[in-house]
Amino acid sequence: MSIGFAIWRSPGENPVGLWGEFQSAELPQINLDEGFVFKPWDAQAPCYYLRGQLCSDIHLLQSWTDNIKVVDHGNHQVMQPAAWQGYIDGIQQNISEGKVHKVVAARQMICNTRNSLFSAFLTACERYPEAFVSIVHHPQFGTWLGATPEILIQPRAEDWETVSMAGTLLDEGAEWTGKEIDENAATQQFLEQVLHQMGAQIIESGKADVIRAGTLRHLVKPYRFTLPKSKILELTARLHPTPAVGGLPKEIALSIIAAGEHQDRGLFTGYLGYFREGRPHLWVNLRCCEWRGTYAVLHAGAGINALSKANAEWAETAAKMQTIGSCL
Repeated sequence: MSIGFAIWRSPGENPVGLWGEFQSAELPQINLDEGFVFKPWDAQAPCYYLRGQLCSDIHLLQSWTDNIKVVDHGNHQVMQPAAWQGYIDGIQQNISEGKVHKVVAARQMICNTRNSLFSAFLTACERYPEAFVSIVHHPQFGTWLGATPEILIQPRAEDWETVSMAGTLLDEGAEWTGKEIDENAATQQFLEQVLHQMGAQIIESGKADVIRAGTLRHLVKPYRFTLPKSKILELTARLHPTPAVGGLPKEIALSIIAAGEHQDRGLFTGYLGYFREGRPHLWVNLRCCEWRGTYAVLHAGAGINALSKANAEWAETAAKMQTIGSCL
């Protein structure tokens, strides 16, 4: 049985949770009025979901995390700088040969934990009020903690919203360059194509703007669009994974990632969120870690194009990992 739980804090709200047996299905086949859902990075994997009565008792939610039986798999190997350099070189060779335009490369890092899981969750809620903060515990995928800023699908009063979030700067005084602008443009191109294919009408999209997520700045372009509710889950399934976490063209980028990354991404760069009144509120699962009790495995990625520098992308992923790592 897939007994587990999810605890989450949506921006502007209080923490809630669901405990029970996870069910699985392809996203368009899920019929949830109220519940929680997540999908791993693997595009071939189903979605997993919980339904039931929401729990808002903070002490009960904490007890769920206190009773986790952590399985320490041990011998978790992380990518070293030389291997990262080789990975980025290989991606850029494919770019120079015209096989791919962009690939999002990811790596992991081990971090010792100082706080309890629930304390780390509450710290993330306090530090990142605009993020979707969550704990997911599933017997197959382990225990994950995250604080993601990236919207995948959000309902509005009369329409829907998604965003193109790609391009990151660490230095407060740094100016946006062609590298970051090109990263975001690739995601914009993909989103607009999928929305058009689904028959969505884009009713508002401005220039890419800047948002802050922790110590980082990101380029984000929002899209408001209309689409019948009956089609929104199919749209979401088509969007994953966007070029902001995979690459472009999608299938070639995914094959490069599969060959270059020897550690499973797990829930990192999948998506997760909740249903309310039958409408999905979903985020891309970034700024997250797999909780292993005395330590955690941090995950982060960076968009690689022809203008990328391996050492700068290494520094970017290290900074992204500290978003959740600093809460541990």
